Amino acid sequence: MERREPQTAFVEPPESEKRLTIRIVPETLPPLPLGWRVGIFISGWALILIGVAGLVLPGLQGIVTILLGAALLSLDNELVYRGLRRALVRWPRAWQRVERFRSRAHARLHRFRKP
Repeated sequence: MERREPQTAFVEPPESEKRLTIRIVPETLPPLPLGWRVGIFISGWALILIGVAGLVLPGLQGIVTILLGAALLSLDNELVYRGLRRALVRWPRAWQRVERFRSRAHARLHRFRKP
């Protein structure tokens, strides 16, 4: 009697079970001086707190202010950059705007720093 190995076939998972994989490659930007990084940290967290207040108070843009604060924090913090990228994976246009803001802000900060 001959022994047969069970045949295995690759079955494609249904669309609802597929995971979206992201490869995040951070943009290498030259580091900012310590004073600028402290200022970015304080202003980024202030904008996030104002954005949280804007979620419940009328007249303030909550989501936009939170995104702006997170984009500021991502200039200095790699963890915030990765988290922001993962949060905006469904909205590529919003991510493009955040990336454009980051690159412009970083370039302006370096240009402002030079004598």
